[in-house]
Amino acid sequence: MASTVRPDAPTGATALGEPTECRDVSRGSKPLVVDWKPEQRGDLEVAMSEGLGVVAYDCERLELLSDCRIEGSYGFKAVVLKQQMIRLADADEIKTNLPLSGAAIVARLDAELARGATLDLATALVGNLTSTRVAVGRSELVGQCQGATHFVRGANIGAFVMQAGNSANVATTMSLFGAGAGAGSSSSRLSRVEDGRLEACQAEDHGPNAPPRNCSALIRVHLVPIAAAAEVTARVETAAVDVACPAGTVLSEGKCTKPAAGVTHQCQRGDAKDCSAQCEQGERSSCHELGRLHLDGGGGLTRDVARARTVLEKACGLEDGGGCSDLGIALLSGDAASNDAARAATSFDKGCKLGEANGCFNLANLYYDGNGVPADKAKAFVLYEQACNAGKAAGCINLGAAYDDGEGVAVDKTKALALFKRACEGDEAIGCSNLAYMHSMGSGTAADQGLAARYYERGCTLGNAKSCEYAGLRHVDGRGVEKNVEKGRALLKQACDGGIQSACALLPSSAQAAVPAGATTDAPPSAPATP
Repeated sequence: MASTVRPDAPTGATALGEPTECRDVSRGSKPLVVDWKPEQRGDLEVAMSEGLGVVAYDCERLELLSDCRIEGSYGFKAVVLKQQMIRLADADEIKTNLPLSGAAIVARLDAELARGATLDLATALVGNLTSTRVAVGRSELVGQCQGATHFVRGANIGAFVMQAGNSANVATTMSLFGAGAGAGSSSSRLSRVEDGRLEACQAEDHGPNAPPRNCSALIRVHLVPIAAAAEVTARVETAAVDVACPAGTVLSEGKCTKPAAGVTHQCQRGDAKDCSAQCEQGERSSCHELGRLHLDGGGGLTRDVARARTVLEKACGLEDGGGCSDLGIALLSGDAASNDAARAATSFDKGCKLGEANGCFNLANLYYDGNGVPADKAKAFVLYEQACNAGKAAGCINLGAAYDDGEGVAVDKTKALALFKRACEGDEAIGCSNLAYMHSMGSGTAADQGLAARYYERGCTLGNAKSCEYAGLRHVDGRGVEKNVEKGRALLKQACDGGIQSACALLPSSAQAAVPAGATTDAPPSAPATP
């Protein structure tokens, strides 16, 4: 049972005579939640089981809005066990990394911080909870959502121990996990806080889709800002919202801290100069970013696949899952003679095991096609499931199509429906179109033309021209929606402009001409998506 951290009356700034530095978190962050009381983390777990968690987060507070929800769900993807020792060395680091109660913890440690006291955290990570959703519009909030600023896109899962330490003493994950309850500093006014057991995390008797028993504590959450626009109308790439630290800080040794000379840290996306400098010092995520820039020709660099491979090999060797996945892509890039699908498969496999969704997805594609590995569709669909659980919406589409068709798996329309829904939540237009079709036909669920129209419109908004045609016809016919011929024509025009000739044929030659009702039949779910 975790001990509780109770706030004292004074703030950390009052205790230490320091001004409180207010940091901008509007772009998101990945704060630790190990300081939350057991009941608070329990409330977060409940919120994440009923939809996407929603919080009010700024430089002064982090509050879970338990009565606010966003439609969505999380999948669990196991990763290779990762142990990390994180030392929060001063008041600023404590408050930045523990936004819920950091100031109160600083107040409790009081003058001990001036004498070299630290807050030591040992973590054992076994997997991640991740939603396919990468963007949310404010109109999607349901319930009591006043003050909502961010949604919880995902969380790191495992076990942890946190207690007071001292900068003069070396602390390790083994020393903290092995110390036992009551091992905190006798002079400190901070109790030991822990959840989960290291030995449970080290066990290998659990599957890839659920954490081990006694190793399922929430350690860190990934907070993404809620879009100011009423609706999100275009797909947002995950990388664009993958912000780790508040403004003015960098990620170094598992914590957000002020940048300092000689301190290795994760470089900012697109900063080729800093990424190169940090990669030279062995910072794995910086090597990944540098390799990606060489591969894409970004950050002012010229596209150089050979150089990208060299840098990404370093990143992958340092256990960066994204680096391994992009190394696989680099090995499949360039001229045909230099392509190496077999080595790419090995890189994708390592990336997948390290939790990288694209690694799982790309390896699945190789098995599906028999490229560099023996063709094995059953194995491909296992990997598509892992990609889906790791937040890759296209993986959900492919697995959903398999369950819908019975290709490599037993037919299960209900599972197909749920997977297409997760893909649509992740802003994949084909997922929305497939989901609409199933609601239209009553496949895996009761027929509901209203939901079909809703999801076809969503698919249309996301760029699927065929969805525009089917949505338009429903407005012309009044199937599941209030009849609105003018809106129907506009949607058909959008479909026609998108290259759908059947929609063009349905458009009237004059403003008075009518669009034929029920002129086309919805198409069944699309074939599996490719990279």
